Amino acid sequence: MPTVNIGLLAHVDAGKTSLTERLLFDTGAIGRLGSVDAGSTQTDSGDIERSRGITIRSAVAPFRVGDLQVNLIDTPGHADFVAEVERALGVLDGAVLLLSAVEGVQAHTRALMRV
Repeated sequence: MPTVNIGLLAHVDAGKTSLTERLLFDTGAIGRLGSVDAGSTQTDSGDIERSRGITIRSAVAPFRVGDLQVNLIDTPGHADFVAEVERALGVLDGAVLLLSAVEGVQAHTRALMRV
């Protein structure tokens, strides 16, 4: 079975973890949607991540589409954790740069575009 590793990159609060939850739910990988605000997401499993509502460590969220295994990599959005994002880039086959329609392109988004 072919496997593809796709990373989600964005500045903080752009919706990476929420998009990950929606993709996992829509593909049947999880039975209910988690919430960042409620601390019930699949990929934010650490106590600090859940209490602060942020991603600190990259997390793999696997699902299948037909015969394709997709490993979705949810990465941190805070500039403080950019080294974690850079580590994740080494295993990616592709990436999605998520932009918030509310905040627009932020300084950290520009930095991610250069990485």
